Amino acid sequence: MRLFDVLVVGGGPAGATVALCLARQGCSVALLEATTYESPRYGETIPPEINPVLRELGLWDPFVDLSPIEAPGRIVVWGDSRPVEVDFIANAHGSGWHIDRNAFDRMLTKEAEKAGAKVHLRQRIQTFSREDGLWNVEGWRSRILVDASGRNGLRLGNVDREIDDRLVAIALSVSGTHHNREDLRTCIEATPSGWWYTAPLPHGITIAMLFTDPLIYRQEGIVIGKELECAPLTARRLESGLIQNSSVLPVASSCRTAAFGEGWLAVGDSACSYDPISGRGIFNALRWATAASAAITECLKGNMAPTKRYASQVRLEYDEYVRQRRLYYASERRWPEHFFWSSRCQH
Repeated sequence: MRLFDVLVVGGGPAGATVALCLARQGCSVALLEATTYESPRYGETIPPEINPVLRELGLWDPFVDLSPIEAPGRIVVWGDSRPVEVDFIANAHGSGWHIDRNAFDRMLTKEAEKAGAKVHLRQRIQTFSREDGLWNVEGWRSRILVDASGRNGLRLGNVDREIDDRLVAIALSVSGTHHNREDLRTCIEATPSGWWYTAPLPHGITIAMLFTDPLIYRQEGIVIGKELECAPLTARRLESGLIQNSSVLPVASSCRTAAFGEGWLAVGDSACSYDPISGRGIFNALRWATAASAAITECLKGNMAPTKRYASQVRLEYDEYVRQRRLYYASERRWPEHFFWSSRCQH
């Protein structure tokens, strides 16, 4: 049984980037991913700030090879019925991007493998343990365990999650819409029951997601046609389209009470998960993964100080995000009697 310096559980953007950085630094790394990158993955629009991060990681050329769609800006209907248009032309980093998440995550994993990480797909983790300073994860052993397994995360130690807000997303993949070719901007549109997000994707698909409260979804139900009647801009963008598949996803804003412990570190959504309206999930995953890998390298040498600084900075940034998200939700005052908005004005 081979012993690795680091085992990374989860092959999303955070886990794959940690594995890539550590392998480049000469660490022995195994990356365990539960899927084969075939099932739908969401979070397909990334902001212009991702561009320098991709270049710093040496990933710009592999990224461009994915043929991402340029995201020149966004159009937002929030707090007022009049759309507000934000153009990225003035952004110092250039354009944002609409991506195929499976292709993007697969690219990151392949780059980690090229750097020397051992990648194992279809490895859904059921059991893990720690003994004599080493982790045993389904037969793989390591000195350090990185939890990049997503919003739920692994149950490591006595660490809980603080949940600031619960959302559920009804995600639709839609083909045949006119706007996919005509308007490449991301659209955000608030409604009495929550808010819509739409964006074009490669291969002629438009992603449409309605974010609402779990209580509304469970007790009242969601009728897509009725919800679109309250979102005229979104309805126009989806006009003539055909739903190819749909999913219901929990997307709570939450944070671990601790992002590290004895021999382990959490990254990406496992450390803290953001409301999709921030549009910074993938960007934060890559940025913080580079910081985490540097901290892990020092941890392997017995220096825990960088790991503590990493966890502290992750928490500080999450707390600031929560403050800003609450202010943003409070700015929508058109439906104070509706549960979705009244419950979010109580914070």
